[in-house]
Amino acid sequence: DERIPYWAELWPSAVALARYVTGHLALAGQQVLELGCGLGLVGVVAALQGARVLCTDYEMDALAFAQHNARHNHCRHIRFRLVDWRRPALRRRYGTILASDVIYEARNFGPLVTLLQRFLARGGQAFFADPERPNAVPFFALLRHRGFTYHKAIEPVDWDGHHRIAIYTIRHR
Repeated sequence: DERIPYWAELWPSAVALARYVTGHLALAGQQVLELGCGLGLVGVVAALQGARVLCTDYEMDALAFAQHNARHNHCRHIRFRLVDWRRPALRRRYGTILASDVIYEARNFGPLVTLLQRFLARGGQAFFADPERPNAVPFFALLRHRGFTYHKAIEPVDWDGHHRIAIYTIRHR
């Protein structure tokens, strides 16, 4: 199960987060971390806005496709790194962390929240896009327990059907 190539599909949550980044965030000059970049849409959009982006994924094939998409879109200031959320070898804190469709397996909730604790800069924000899966409720309880607040906005997306995607803005308390 762990190696099913979920990254190979462009998911409605990535489309929603890319649209949200374009319409709501001023990222020029910022250091941005993308978790679970898949095909790279969200990282490419952030880089095209002038951010310095580190796109990460657990799969080398995903990173290769994301890198191809970044080159195809003439992105500058975008890098790619293989990262395991359980042992993230990252070197800095980020003012903005982006992730779409990453809170679907309970075994990843703890590592994701720990990653936010370690790598989200004080005063920074994380933006997670999710199709409001009911099994993600414990993730948000864990966020609150570990000192985070969050706010939910809905981004409607017409991509392979009509979807209501939740965009969660996550901050340190």
